[in-house]
Amino acid sequence: MHELSNGRCGAAKAQEIVDSLQEEISVEYQDVRDMTVQSVIRQIQSNLDEMERLEACLKVFLTKFECTLTSMTGIDVVTASQMLSCIGDIKKFSSPAKLARYSGVAPVTYSSGKRDMQFANQRGNRELNSLFYGLAVRVAGSVGPTNKVLNPFFYEYYHKKIKEGKTKRQALKCVQRRLVNIIWTMLTNGEEYVNPPMYNLPKEPKKA
Repeated sequence: MHELSNGRCGAAKAQEIVDSLQEEISVEYQDVRDMTVQSVIRQIQSNLDEMERLEACLKVFLTKFECTLTSMTGIDVVTASQMLSCIGDIKKFSSPAKLARYSGVAPVTYSSGKRDMQFANQRGNRELNSLFYGLAVRVAGSVGPTNKVLNPFFYEYYHKKIKEGKTKRQALKCVQRRLVNIIWTMLTNGEEYVNPPMYNLPKEPKKA
């Protein structure tokens, strides 16, 4: 239960569920209800098996492009495939700024007299924008009951922006923009992601 719930449910919750199942419950047409639940569970399991097969195919497919995106924690095979599908040939973008505009991450500037105002870009590739947003949320946050930090560099960068007076949404936008630079470099040069030296986490010892 603890592993399947990603750490959200512990032994106590599991025992509570088991105890509730052992109680005698008399409900009209219970056999029909049981059959329906079992049918839904079989469908879900079938879908999970199919997703696993598709992900294995995508993993092989990515090797043909020498894709290094999965070297960054937070980018799995599916996310990397979606990014490649949205971006296409990275040579179309001569700089990270152009990729940022294409994905709608770069803000739009409007000039009025002597004032320049920046607004969130509602244009661009919305699917790619959503991918960068989701990635920003993952790398800037923490997970599990122990609040494990996935990426110390982006975690500190995000909180630094908040301390500077930016809202959480603005800070996430800064993380997105930084991610665009990194993704562009990785795809352009075929490089794997490497944390800055001071943020590299110690490797876990290999199990015997």
